[in-house]
Amino acid sequence: MLVEPAYAALPEYVHTLGPEVADLAELAGFAPDPEQRLALDAAFALDAKGKTAAFEVCVVCSRQNMKTGFFKQCALGWLYVTDQRLIVWSAHEFRTAQEAFRDMTELVESSDVLSRRVKQIYRGNGDEAIEMMSGQRLIFKARTKSGGRGLSGDKVVLDEGFALQPTHMGALMPTLSARPDPQLLYGSSAGLANSAVLRDIRDRGRRGGSRLAYLEWCAPTDGCADRNCSHRFGTVDGCALDDVANWRAANPALGRRISADYIAAEREALPPEEFARERLGWWDEPGAVAPAFGAGQWEACAVADAAPSAPAAIGVAVSVDRAWSSIGAASPSAGGRVHVGVSYDKDYGVDRRRGTSWLVERVKVLQTRYDCSVVIDGHGPTSVMIGPLEDAGVRVTVAGTNDVLDACADLYDKVQERRVSHGSNAELDEAVMGAQPRPVGDRWMWGRKRSVFDVSMLEAVTLALWGATADRPSAYEDRGMVTL
Repeated sequence: MLVEPAYAALPEYVHTLGPEVADLAELAGFAPDPEQRLALDAAFALDAKGKTAAFEVCVVCSRQNMKTGFFKQCALGWLYVTDQRLIVWSAHEFRTAQEAFRDMTELVESSDVLSRRVKQIYRGNGDEAIEMMSGQRLIFKARTKSGGRGLSGDKVVLDEGFALQPTHMGALMPTLSARPDPQLLYGSSAGLANSAVLRDIRDRGRRGGSRLAYLEWCAPTDGCADRNCSHRFGTVDGCALDDVANWRAANPALGRRISADYIAAEREALPPEEFARERLGWWDEPGAVAPAFGAGQWEACAVADAAPSAPAAIGVAVSVDRAWSSIGAASPSAGGRVHVGVSYDKDYGVDRRRGTSWLVERVKVLQTRYDCSVVIDGHGPTSVMIGPLEDAGVRVTVAGTNDVLDACADLYDKVQERRVSHGSNAELDEAVMGAQPRPVGDRWMWGRKRSVFDVSMLEAVTLALWGATADRPSAYEDRGMVTL
């Protein structure tokens, strides 16, 4: 039974290949849900000239409901029904793109009907692709700081739409103009406060756009018995977050792949704002989540043509999914300030790169060259690098939880007081823009899972500042290095 979307806007069309694509997906053992059939009809709708009626197709729905399955069904349709030459599937996180590649590969290889048309599957790290006998290609990419360059194709999937930035769209859109029948597919859960690109698509979709097909499943935001409801679990009666009808409205897969018991467990375990966004489809609106340092504060600390001295300390941080590693640095600067940044050495500059395999060599070179501290959070995802670094002869300073809390507070205070400076670095600025704090008792540290972007660069800079300036408490763990 179809769960009707809360918002639906579909362009006019003459005919749709959606049912044919749905039949193919069912033949491959991946039958679409009714909501996915609705979205397929929109994505494969044709106008009177036989061209794609919807230039943009956007599906907004809670996680694990329909978006990834819909993308896979579209990819099957483009490869086997409409014979598109180049399909690009992109995601904000490298891991998400890899998982989509593995899912798509398994789907194709498990079907004799589909696999016989496959020429080769490329499984290289960062070069994942499926190539057909006809020369058609489906490639998988992570979006990078260079924006949409390299993402251009006849059909482009933009997964994790909440993380899309204007640079992505500004670089991508002009490249589509030479394609004979281009199409963009967006998929996302409800947007965060800084999801400006997705919010614009939402606003256009809810109004109704001529070439935008928009489908959004979400629950009403005004259903609480108390207009001042705190939404805290177990503390109020009549909260909209506890209404099973709201769960069903925002989760069409409820009763199919998602159980009510699981959502009930999420309700109890998650902070109410997280549950509302991720499970009920309530958007974080601008102003609802304050910038990490306050509006304009980080920008006010920027300096042009900074020429800092050699780093007194470097911080090392790894993202939760281990897809990215970062090295940040802190150095004494003019006027009693401390400069934090990412480019001290043209050959061995501190930076952010994929994976962790490069870290040990780079950190060892930096410490040898500058005799600087190397600081790592002893309880975070970077902690497993401590042993390999020490085995390589690196003197590692391990920051405990209280140290990390001190470091975050110190960076925050120094930004407010303009006692820190930084140069221009897109990845560091992006990490700051997307960072959100995670409460720890009465204090906070950077929330790796709560933040919209990878915050390993900001975490590394925070640790570097602490390593360069902090007074060492008695609990400070120093593994053989000389205290600055």
